[in-house]
Amino acid sequence: MNRPRMVHQPALDGIRAVSVLAVLLFHGEIAGFGGGYVGVSVFFTLSGFLITSLLIAEHDVTHRIDVSGFYVRRAKRLLPASLLCIAAIAVLSATTDLFAGVATLQRDLLGGLFQVANWVFLAGDGSYQQLFADAAGQASPIEHYWSLAIEEQFYWIWPLAFVGIARIGRTHRGRTIVVAVITAVFAALAPVIAAVWGPDAAYWSTPARAAEILLGALAAFLVAGRTLSPRWHLAGAAALATLCATFVLFPSVGGPAYRGAMPLVGVVSALLIVGLQVPGPVRSLLSLSPFAWLGRISYGVYLYHWPVFVVLDSRRIDLDTVPLFALRMAVTLVLAQASFSLFERPVRNGLLRRPRDIGLIALGTTALVAVTAVLVVPAGTGDYWGGGDTADAAAIDPVGEGTLAPLVVATPAPTTAAQTTTPSTPASATPAPTDAAPASTVAPTSTTSTLAPIPPLARPMRVVVAGDSTAEATGFGLAQWAVERPDLAQVSILAEQGCGFVRGGEFLVQEWTETDPRCDTWAETGLAEQVGGLAPDVVMLLTTSWDVLDRRWAPDEQLSPVDPVFAQRIHDDFTILTQRLLDAGAAHVVWVREPIPNVFWWSSGQAQEDPARHAVLYAAMDDIAEAYPGRVTVVDLPAWLDEQQLTTDQEARPDGVHWSPEASARIARDFLGEQLLRAALGI
Repeated sequence: MNRPRMVHQPALDGIRAVSVLAVLLFHGEIAGFGGGYVGVSVFFTLSGFLITSLLIAEHDVTHRIDVSGFYVRRAKRLLPASLLCIAAIAVLSATTDLFAGVATLQRDLLGGLFQVANWVFLAGDGSYQQLFADAAGQASPIEHYWSLAIEEQFYWIWPLAFVGIARIGRTHRGRTIVVAVITAVFAALAPVIAAVWGPDAAYWSTPARAAEILLGALAAFLVAGRTLSPRWHLAGAAALATLCATFVLFPSVGGPAYRGAMPLVGVVSALLIVGLQVPGPVRSLLSLSPFAWLGRISYGVYLYHWPVFVVLDSRRIDLDTVPLFALRMAVTLVLAQASFSLFERPVRNGLLRRPRDIGLIALGTTALVAVTAVLVVPAGTGDYWGGGDTADAAAIDPVGEGTLAPLVVATPAPTTAAQTTTPSTPASATPAPTDAAPASTVAPTSTTSTLAPIPPLARPMRVVVAGDSTAEATGFGLAQWAVERPDLAQVSILAEQGCGFVRGGEFLVQEWTETDPRCDTWAETGLAEQVGGLAPDVVMLLTTSWDVLDRRWAPDEQLSPVDPVFAQRIHDDFTILTQRLLDAGAAHVVWVREPIPNVFWWSSGQAQEDPARHAVLYAAMDDIAEAYPGRVTVVDLPAWLDEQQLTTDQEARPDGVHWSPEASARIARDFLGEQLLRAALGI
């Protein structure tokens, strides 16, 4: 017996077209389509309707469900283009630097490949590497697979569940009631998940989004075998208008989608689908050839659009938003049509029919792509600057009982005035006694320097390095230097990745992101408490990106460091932190001027690459040094880097922000270690 088939409805292809177009407008950042992501929800509901309609028709005719046949059809429909897209991304990542900033690309590819991308992203969200990539404007080319994963998980479960539902409900009405109850349970679960597990779980987790698919399934049960009133076309028109309104009115960040309210969108989508089961103007509109064509290739459009958008972005293509969107659309449509005509349709209509043969080919191809992803995809930049055991070996010894001995036997004369000095004796040289005036700002090493040499030390200098990941990368070089010269220094690194020194509010990294509470706790009390237990001679402070990104402390504001309100916050928070560290027992605080990033060497003009923003931080540091003469020093690291031609050295800063271990060690040996010694000694 031939498998029952649904009558093709061009208007349903039209729904696909509208939905995928909404998603593309949203991802293209076209003004007025901040809620375009709702199109994904419409896809969910339509999928539930179509799949369940096929299962109902099959069960009504054969009184059974061919589960293996169902899986074969889904595999032939979905796997070819999905595997092709993932394989293409893997090859591009291995042969180009298009995705160089995606540290989790291997993980993301495997998550997409094995249909669990939503759980992978949910488990990994909030990591420093993801935050850094977001701040750099680098998106994973596989991000959109989260929604495909939810649908595919549904496809794995639903035919088996349908068999159980058919046994529980002996009649069509009974089965409809069972599906309605299941749908209601998952609809009620969505806001609970949002309240208990947070907005990301509400958006990405399968249980929170299942109701949208199940509403389509329920719609299939409600219309199966019934003649609907012609007036249903009015419901379809109202539903389409409502969905289009959500595309425009829903906020791009937050809002109902993150509060568990998406089942309500599923209700509207289901009404649209039911309304299209009877003739009417909306059905005629959505059945037009352009809509039907886009709907037929919509799966490929969705698959390929996001990698295309990631590659053809404003960093690489110098076009305004609308022309850039048109270019992206053109490339996406060409790829989707070619994939549909040359690859997807031939596979779907191919001679292979037996589940065993198709299963073996699907498993073998998936395994091949997985191995390719593991072997050829770079692991990403990651924490390549890590110091490992070196950091532990260089750490400050406990103080023990009593007080620390002075750094030198004879203390140099106290500071009488601030001045700029240019050290000439490298920290690795043999120190000699001196009497020289201390400085508040230390300039780069120069061969023409007249500074006195560093005196002999009675014990190693105790250094604490604090700040974000850039401070961490710089600190590992100082730790290496301390291991090489244990007579000169001990170094403890107290860095918090992803944290600056400005407290509270939200910062802008593609979207507004709340400052991690751990960052505020660390800046307000944690760092000072740690310093108090280490009794350092010097606390070195360094921050780079997080304190120069746009910030807001009220819902309707957006401030940059050059705005007076934000600049004052920087000055105040830097001053408060300095005072806390001095009160906690730091003998001296050294603020290091941060090098200006060139994130992944894209020169894309991002906020963190703006010299004017960093100048505000530099000015705050200088003001603090002037307010605390003899206790606070500013080190001009960028000036020394320029002199050494390291500012534009891509090998020294592979990601344009963090130093390689070799570069960090050079900075410590040739410049920074000496500057910290001079600050600690007051010379």
